[in-house]
This record gives sequence, C-alpha cells and structure tokens, in this order.
Amino acid sequence: MDKIMLRLTVVDDYPPVASEGVWARLQSCGHYRIDNIPFYSRELCWGDEVQVRVADDGLKWFERVIRASTNSTLRLVFHEPGHDEAQQVLQHLVALGCSWEGLHRWFYALNVPAEASLDQVLDYLQELGEQGWLDYEHGLLRQ
Repeated sequence: MDKIMLRLTVVDDYPPVASEGVWARLQSCGHYRIDNIPFYSRELCWGDEVQVRVADDGLKWFERVIRASTNSTLRLVFHEPGHDEAQQVLQHLVALGCSWEGLHRWFYALNVPAEASLDQVLDYLQELGEQGWLDYEHGLLRQ
C-alpha cells in the first residue's frame, strides 16, 4: 500500500493539520483506490479511485477522484468519553452497517456504505448529540 497525501483547508485552527495521509492500493490502470477512512478530508471517501501527482520528494499527492465509491464519511468527537460508552456507540454504528477508525479515544472517522441507511445513522448521532454525548460532522456524504 502507498500513502496518498491530501491538502486540507484550515479555518480557525481546524483541522489541526494542513495535510492528511490516507492509505491506498495501486490499481492496474495506474490510479489508486483509497483503503482507509479519511479523518479530515472532505474530498474523498474510502473506496474512491483517485489520480495522484508524484512530487519531486516522492510524496504522492491527491489530484482528483476518478471514480467515486458509494461511501459517505462522518467524524465523531466524544465529550469526556468513557471507553465503555464510546465502545457501545461504535458497536451500535457497526450494527447499523458502518465501520470506523479511531485517531484518539475521543475522535473517530466513520464510513457509511450505501448498504447502510445514512438517515438512520444521522438520526442516531443527532440523538446522541442532543444528549451531550458527542458532536459529529459530515466529511463527504454521497447518499
């Protein structure tokens, strides 16, 4: 697998980084298929086929999506997370058909495939947000 770099737009110190790296697999056509959930990017999702540009230093930089997957990306930030509570929420999201990756014990990227109900996931997260458990934001929605 190769690391593909993405430039990020920082507004009011968010995200806390100016670039992000995602893993991708080289396809026979020369494009790359994204193989993990981006934490900050709003330009692509897990499973997208992308074109890259190789910089002089050898880094591969995202240029554009060639073929979009049907996945959507969300980000979750737990407030004062206890491990058990966060795990219960994540297990429920998996039961709804999602997958996730954690950056910290309180910050997660969520993949919602087309087979899962994005509305059901958003309703669940909205309910948890209203209860003060977490905040969430859209990365890139495709449903």
